[in-house]
Amino acid sequence: MKDADMKGGAAEAPPVTVSAVIPTRNRPHLVLNAVESVRAQTIKDLEIVVVVDGPDPATVAALEAVEDRRLRIVQNPASLGPAGARNAGVQAALGEWIAFLDDDDSWAPEKLERQPAAAKASGAKLPVVSCSTSVSIGERRYVWPQRRPEPGEPISDYLIDRRSPLSRPGYLATPTIMVPRSLALAVPMPDYRHFEDWGWLFRALDQPGAELVFVDEPLCFVEIDEGRASLHSVDDWRQAFEWARTHRPLMTGNAYAAFLMTKVVGMARREGDWNAVRRLLAEATRAGDPKMRHYLMFFGTCVVPPSFHRRVRAATHSDAATA
Repeated sequence: MKDADMKGGAAEAPPVTVSAVIPTRNRPHLVLNAVESVRAQTIKDLEIVVVVDGPDPATVAALEAVEDRRLRIVQNPASLGPAGARNAGVQAALGEWIAFLDDDDSWAPEKLERQPAAAKASGAKLPVVSCSTSVSIGERRYVWPQRRPEPGEPISDYLIDRRSPLSRPGYLATPTIMVPRSLALAVPMPDYRHFEDWGWLFRALDQPGAELVFVDEPLCFVEIDEGRASLHSVDDWRQAFEWARTHRPLMTGNAYAAFLMTKVVGMARREGDWNAVRRLLAEATRAGDPKMRHYLMFFGTCVVPPSFHRRVRAATHSDAATA
């Protein structure tokens, strides 16, 4: 990336407290909505770093039409993927804080005011700040997570393990996250192409002095399109298993067993690979710390039809539905 690849620059920019980093590609109609939600923030000492991930004249033209000195456009000559685009934005950012936003999501106007205040009040040396999320799935509306992280709770347990077969694990979407720029530089986003948000949180919160700070307000708005494939929705059990084995040192035995016996086993079952199911159960027992609920969920994943699983997930979602 060269200076010529940017709109705006350090010499022109006003003082910056927060840099909003938005990766995008070939979706100008969506990214403009995300940009507007940042422009509407109650704090004004911010910048909007939009990373156009590869050649995309339509998106660049749409962004250049926005009259706001705080908007900076970073153009990657070739696509680096979502993680690489976010990292390019962090490198270009000028703010003390980095807040990540996806091009199809948006923020409440007070998000970038509430989160730094919560970080300061926490006293954490390296706060990783998140918040509740208003989630839209078609016509349905929910507020996730169902419960906030408990003090001292391992992040792998919070994100992966279910306390009961009908409950949901935790939820910390990337667009909710705000961190010091120093932490974002020290722990760049990994290019896993699956579960990269979890992997990044594991590593970020493993840094000395890092601490999760949670604002219990829905300050982020996420729309989930069930018909659209996602880089995070990998359905290859081999990739998921490799991801789990790579991250085993950053996961509790409880979380490792839960991940293998529910998520990865579900993928293997959908492929009809029963040898993999047996292998995953053996690995979870050998290298994890499975509880009785994990065995119950493993059994349910293996014998209950996928259509029933979908109905149970819908009923679980409805427990968190907003009025």
